[in-house]
Amino acid sequence: MISLVMALSIFSQQDEAAATAALDQFKTDYKAKEAAGRASAVATLAGTQHDKVYAKLGSLLAFDEPEVRIAAAKGLGGAKPENAKKPMMHLLNGIAPNAKSQMVVAAILEALGKLKQEAALPEIEKHLKAKNLPEGKAAVEAVGEIKSRNSLPALIALLRWLEEGAKEAPQYQGGGGGKGNLPGQGGGGVVDQDARDRDKVLTPIVHKVLQSITGLKIQNRMEWESWYKETGGRGKAEK
Repeated sequence: MISLVMALSIFSQQDEAAATAALDQFKTDYKAKEAAGRASAVATLAGTQHDKVYAKLGSLLAFDEPEVRIAAAKGLGGAKPENAKKPMMHLLNGIAPNAKSQMVVAAILEALGKLKQEAALPEIEKHLKAKNLPEGKAAVEAVGEIKSRNSLPALIALLRWLEEGAKEAPQYQGGGGGKGNLPGQGGGGVVDQDARDRDKVLTPIVHKVLQSITGLKIQNRMEWESWYKETGGRGKAEK
């Protein structure tokens, strides 16, 4: 027993020393003038698994160029499963400061998916209906990585949202060119092309995620809704 305690103490000291050395090296490497050089320094630092390193990576999510923040997010997403809780919290805390940087938020969501922590799902699901495609796609794929049946209602609701958004807006008096404000006859309803792009890209991914979670082969939004209403999401997979 004593030998085990001593061995654990030695390993802890070695981990501490490795983290200190990695952080010292990082201080030097991070002085690079180019963002690419600083991002490379962040990626190298992330190769050392330690709470002090996670804390440093977490702090980097709040400043510097997007390229550097994305590298920090990826580094946190590479944490080992047994160490995932603290990196998860750093990533969650990094979303708000990056609200105006969709690519950084997308990288954070991707990293959360790789950590596979179900506790992150409430935040990830908030981004499923993001108007920008990279963020929404990252959220769907992160949910797919975590693979929890608790996400089924949000995913099925997302299918309806995508479908409805891709439809033409109601037409107004004058049809194809009138400026009236009453419903009228004719073609030419307003089209939200971004919404159509989201539907085209995300809907197939959402179906794949739903199929992966449930084991079912359903490929229709209405059938998913009917199945969930009947089973509460606990139906048996098809043979």
